[in-house]
Amino acid sequence: MKPVYVEVIAKVLTTYDHCYRCELIFDQVGINRKIHRRDVNEYPEEAKEEFLRLSDWIRELAELYRHRILIRVIDAQSPMGIFKSIRHRAWNYPAFIVERKDKYGGWNREMLEALIDRHL
Repeated sequence: MKPVYVEVIAKVLTTYDHCYRCELIFDQVGINRKIHRRDVNEYPEEAKEEFLRLSDWIRELAELYRHRILIRVIDAQSPMGIFKSIRHRAWNYPAFIVERKDKYGGWNREMLEALIDRHL
């Protein structure tokens, strides 16, 4: 059975990486985590809370559906996220695109699970 493909378009917390060699050195010295933590801490609390809520929700969906679902998270502010938002007219985030055609935007778990269940 082919898994149901779900794209999640959402506002994602972004950190900036350095070149590959610098990342290796920073990892060895132990400052790489501090740099990324500082980047994340600069976001407003509500953005961090929303991202954590979405992360928990995606983990729960992955656990519930196991091998029957394939989830891809797309940053709403990336070129791909902008393209997908326009293509599917997804203006409320998080937006869930199920099997590249059905769309749901918002936080209602039952509605999203019903949409996924229709494709199983």
